Amino acid sequence: MRLFSTDIDGTIYDGPESAGLFAKFWAEIRNGEAPPLLVYNTGRELEDARSLIAVTGLPEPDFLICGVGTVIFHSGDAATLENWREYLGQDWDYDIVWGTVLDHGKARPQPDECQNPHKCRWYWEDADTREIDDLVGRIEERGVRSQAIYSSNRDLDFLPVRANKGNAVAWLGTEVGVPTDEIVVAGDSGNDASMYEVDGVRGVLVSNAEPALIEAVRKVSPFQASLPCAAGVIEGLEHHLNRLDKDVGERRA
Repeated sequence: MRLFSTDIDGTIYDGPESAGLFAKFWAEIRNGEAPPLLVYNTGRELEDARSLIAVTGLPEPDFLICGVGTVIFHSGDAATLENWREYLGQDWDYDIVWGTVLDHGKARPQPDECQNPHKCRWYWEDADTREIDDLVGRIEERGVRSQAIYSSNRDLDFLPVRANKGNAVAWLGTEVGVPTDEIVVAGDSGNDASMYEVDGVRGVLVSNAEPALIEAVRKVSPFQASLPCAAGVIEGLEHHLNRLDKDVGERRA
């Protein structure tokens, strides 16, 4: 494992106890030989995520992927990777997406702090997936290529077609020279599904994962932890690290 990409809320954090548990485990990983990169891959916006890390005791990541894959931030030099944002901007127009969804009338816009230039976020409880697909079609008719990600039976994100958590971590892996088969991912909700679909990655599903996520990633058979949140993440990482050690030993033999 050379890179670990994990959601935050409900995955490594649901309060001080889980934050401390994960921080202790990751400190041990960091002290090992050739420590992996730590990437937080969250639906939170950048400043919100950084504030959470500062007050919870979660370990500082090497990179932050925020806004459901629409922003990549390098903690080492406190800079946003602008080439990723430029890549996302092709065939995208936030104002057209906003107006189309607003005209539809069933979704309610989330607060300004939940939006960014490449993420248009709404509330829509108990949405019908066919209606969401219809909205994506209406947006495309207006010349914008988008995708919709629905999670927690409430949160609806419209993103550029190139954006999501999985595409972002795959792109980042290429940028830092880490092949996908040396990446492990973890999550708990529907907007995490794309991480598991990156070809070659190893996945961890915490026991509190939403049924929608479990169903969405069934075909890639991630490790299903018996424990929730950070304890389940640690269980899964230990499983994959043991498997990786075994694979390396067999190749050397």
